Amino acid sequence: MPNKNGCRRCAARLGLAAVAMAAMAAGLAGCKTNNVETAWQLIQQQQQEQALARQKEEAAQARRVADAPEMMLSMISETQRQGRYFASLAYIDAFQRQFGSDARVAAMRAEALRQTGQVAQSEQAYRALLGTPQAAQGWHGLGLIAGARGQYAQAADDLARAAQLSPMDPGILGDLGFARLRAGDPAGARVPLGQAAELAPDSAKAQANLAVLLLVEGETGRAQSLMARAQLSGEARLRVLSLAEEIRRQTAAAPSGGPVMAAGDPAPGLPIMSPLMDRLGNGPIVR
Repeated sequence: MPNKNGCRRCAARLGLAAVAMAAMAAGLAGCKTNNVETAWQLIQQQQQEQALARQKEEAAQARRVADAPEMMLSMISETQRQGRYFASLAYIDAFQRQFGSDARVAAMRAEALRQTGQVAQSEQAYRALLGTPQAAQGWHGLGLIAGARGQYAQAADDLARAAQLSPMDPGILGDLGFARLRAGDPAGARVPLGQAAELAPDSAKAQANLAVLLLVEGETGRAQSLMARAQLSGEARLRVLSLAEEIRRQTAAAPSGGPVMAAGDPAPGLPIMSPLMDRLGNGPIVR
């Protein structure tokens, strides 16, 4: 028969075992709860990360869509810089179908039409720019068209309007000075040609136009130095010399105050192609 002490020890052992089992059960229950909570938190974190990734992608797509017109405009501008005006017309049509009207595209379209020989459509397109922020480009284009027709006085008037609206554009200033020079007004040509040459010191066109003026005014040494600094080719220098001599003869033969028309100019409406222009970019306005 077990004694009391033995019974007490057994009871104590049983009590301790029960406590341990209870603790283990509680621990297991706690681990199960923690695992569930951790899994739920992980799911929520993943959902938040996915939502954030979607937001970033949507924002990036929105930026790509917003940048698309600017990218196309840059492509059109580069195409025209390369002289690929027929190709630029195709890009302009695509731009307008996708993004609608844009004054900047309208100006480039007018230029492309002029460069591809579509003079009537070009003139209409340039006139449509006169009431827009691109009015300077409109007057510039109209002046170039008038100059191509040999209407140098009209060209000078149109280009003067363009220069008033864009007084720091060396392309406009150079064409204005050259138009005045061809119209028999060397004195009026001096300031805009000088401005163009100083505003665009790396422009062979601007330097060549100024050299023509210097030769017309008899400043042969300065003209030769200018052409040397501009590193004009031998052929380009010969063209400058020939053009200056032609203008001197025209000025001498023209009635006082009358417009100067170049000998051999084509009939109005036909563009004048200049070998000098072909080698110097946009060149003098006789195109």
